[in-house]
Amino acid sequence: MMQKPFHFAAVCTAACLLLVLILYAFADKPNESKNGFSRKMPAVNAVLQHTLELKYPAYYIAGATDQHLYLANYSASLHLLTVDQQLRDTQQLTLQLSPGERYAWKLARIMVDSPAVYMAEGNTPSLYKGDLYSLRLQRFLPQSCFFNILQNVSPTSFISRSIHVDSLGNKQNILAKIKTDSPYVTISPHSITKQVDGIFCTDGTLDYDKQTGRLVYAYHYRNEFITLDSNLQQQYTGHTLDTNTKAKIQVASMSTGISKFSAPPIYVNSRVRTADNRIYILSTLIADNEDKQIRREQEIIDVYALDNGKYIYTLYVPLPTEDRITDFIVQGHQLFTLHDHTLHAYTIPGH
Repeated sequence: MMQKPFHFAAVCTAACLLLVLILYAFADKPNESKNGFSRKMPAVNAVLQHTLELKYPAYYIAGATDQHLYLANYSASLHLLTVDQQLRDTQQLTLQLSPGERYAWKLARIMVDSPAVYMAEGNTPSLYKGDLYSLRLQRFLPQSCFFNILQNVSPTSFISRSIHVDSLGNKQNILAKIKTDSPYVTISPHSITKQVDGIFCTDGTLDYDKQTGRLVYAYHYRNEFITLDSNLQQQYTGHTLDTNTKAKIQVASMSTGISKFSAPPIYVNSRVRTADNRIYILSTLIADNEDKQIRREQEIIDVYALDNGKYIYTLYVPLPTEDRITDFIVQGHQLFTLHDHTLHAYTIPGH
């Protein structure tokens, strides 16, 4: 008879513990991993409007007009997918090269500035130009330089990120301007600032705003971006919200002469885009006043003024699936996000 009260008490205790665990699991918990900054609240929430399932992965955004998006593919250098802004109509395009043309196709990237279309590969280097009507590409700008990023700024000029080697053999990323007339290549050795090794610490993402003629380069591993004009004259240095003033990376040199990360780096800024005199930076860090659940269900895009780099607001982008954003672009009041197997169209309220 004594066992029944004991058994009842044990069941009650277990039930209470289970209830406490359930309440804790579903309770709103503060962000325990502090990053030393806050975001403006309430934030702006993008509203999902349309979704397009992509047959193949590895797409990136090659360009856009008021009516269409152009998606190129890392695995198929001559393939181009045209999508209307309602994500309903698509068209498969295949660019054509003259027989015998050789280039490092795995490194080739397409840029669409309608009706012009360019294909660039910085290892050879090779640059081709054509149009969306004929789809034929011809070799262009033979007086070029090696590059790892290329951005077209006009029909006759491009901005590259290239690796400069000084007299002591030290390597560093720099920006350069490539033109169709002499001097064909003009370097800007001090636009990008070295902190650690000159290569990994200066890695970043580049975009060009045609409306203002400004370039924005955002570093991946520190809270900094720079704006320049199309002649690579620096206008100002801006800072993202986080407190990572120095790239938190560790680099090791191998016996083969190749360098690599010796520890996982702290990634800060994933992608930069410009539109309507604003800078949009896809951030990887949560703020102290945000719940850590946000990063599981949404992407965070911080918006800054292109004129002076001041923070304006934060745009939260709900994720319909677990796939993170691989690329994005802003067109008017619409945000288009690219994922491994989908393309989403959102509206930006109050934009």
